[in-house]
Amino acid sequence: MFLHRSVTHSEHIDMFFKWITNCVLFFTLIYLMHTDAENNFRTAEGEIVSLPCHSPPKDSVQVSVEWTKHSASSTTICKWSIKNNVGSIIGECIPRFKFNYKSFILSIENVQFSDSGTYSCKITRVIPPPSIDDTTNLTLQVARKSCPDLQKLNSSNDSCIHLLCSMEGLTSELVNFTWSREGHGSLHPFTSNAMNSELRLCKPDWSDGDKVTCYANYSSTQTQRSIQLTSQKDSYRGSDRTLFMKITDVQLLIISCSAAAGLILCILLTAVICKCRKREENGSIVFTNKVYENFSFAMSRQNTQSNNKPQTEECIYEN
Repeated sequence: MFLHRSVTHSEHIDMFFKWITNCVLFFTLIYLMHTDAENNFRTAEGEIVSLPCHSPPKDSVQVSVEWTKHSASSTTICKWSIKNNVGSIIGECIPRFKFNYKSFILSIENVQFSDSGTYSCKITRVIPPPSIDDTTNLTLQVARKSCPDLQKLNSSNDSCIHLLCSMEGLTSELVNFTWSREGHGSLHPFTSNAMNSELRLCKPDWSDGDKVTCYANYSSTQTQRSIQLTSQKDSYRGSDRTLFMKITDVQLLIISCSAAAGLILCILLTAVICKCRKREENGSIVFTNKVYENFSFAMSRQNTQSNNKPQTEECIYEN
């Protein structure tokens, strides 16, 4: 037995409101994603970037504009007061920042990596009252302007060359790697992504002395770095030759020191042997004059003492 329950009017209303809510959330999400894409700006060091701001209401007679960079300690970049009725414009900006009071655009000259961050433009309608505030938030990403790093990777095949070209601080929207060989045009990379690109060449596509260049293109800037190709065997031989030369120098130093020590030892042994032979041939000890005089003086003194000693006489009594 089946039970059938009819949907009430209130349930229809609840379902309708849920559908409306889901639609609103969906379109709000799309709007926020589109707004974030519009308010994200990317550039490279040394370039000029322009950050837009919403225009004030059409009925504004006097407005104030304030550009701020948000960080650990927020910094006011520009502050202006515009009176349209009298054509009065008062304000100033910090160095490298310029404000266009007609388009309300903030321009940054010679952009530095430290300029990266979140910016806000606040426009306040002062007259007529009541005051109305309108704030625009933007994000600026500045990539470092530097040459790519090009290095040679180890390869198990002596006839092949592996090169890696990499760039730091750049995103996929800014960088693009290309390769070329001098006198032979462009080369097709083995792998390439947002951070680096790898090139592999095997003979006969390259020879010793060829010059390969890696180009890094980002924004309106192009930097490059080149390397001259040499076979791995030659480089290893060069290393072995250098090591052999170093070992030879060490051996030469050791041999020289050993020869000098041996010569000194031979001289000492020869002197000792000659002295011993001279002593055996004479058969007596030869004293120097000073030793002989001391010896003679000691012998004469001993004789004198023996002569001056009184002699005792012995008496024999016989009963």
